[in-house]
Amino acid sequence: MKEYYDIFKKILEDQHDDPKWNNARFGKIKVISNTKVGTVGQLFVEKICEKLELKYENPKNKEGKNTSQSPWDLKIEDITFEIKAATEDVNGSFQFNHLRYHRDYEAVLCIGIAPNDVYFNIFSKKQISSGEAGNLVTMEKAGEASYKLTKRKEKLFTFDFFENEIKNFIVKFRKI
Repeated sequence: MKEYYDIFKKILEDQHDDPKWNNARFGKIKVISNTKVGTVGQLFVEKICEKLELKYENPKNKEGKNTSQSPWDLKIEDITFEIKAATEDVNGSFQFNHLRYHRDYEAVLCIGIAPNDVYFNIFSKKQISSGEAGNLVTMEKAGEASYKLTKRKEKLFTFDFFENEIKNFIVKFRKI
């Protein structure tokens, strides 16, 4: 039986992802589920909002309890955001999956997690649905409900710019 394990281990070594994640500051993100990558992104944004003293809230159900059954993930300064988190792929891009512009949210906050840095960008729902945010690719063979947005890190900001960018976005969004 051990020889099967050796064969499997050799295949894993041959197929393992880009070594840029080896000993990376944020390398642990690669060993959690995709759902938890989203949770990490959202919790990170919540903590940054606290630090910057930005008002935020989670969606609530009829009983007033936090719920994950909502078309948006986080309300920041009264703007509803869908938060999408993705890890950097082997080509240096981030694939923000399951964008659904038929849902009731006002903006998308994309969080790109690289081996040693965290990036972001903010797009209004109008920018997403019009293609201004970038080319959306369907994630379903025969459907048009769920899309992916691919962004290179050069099209994202480091979190050093988050306070300025989120405040500018809020001001511009409120003028619309």
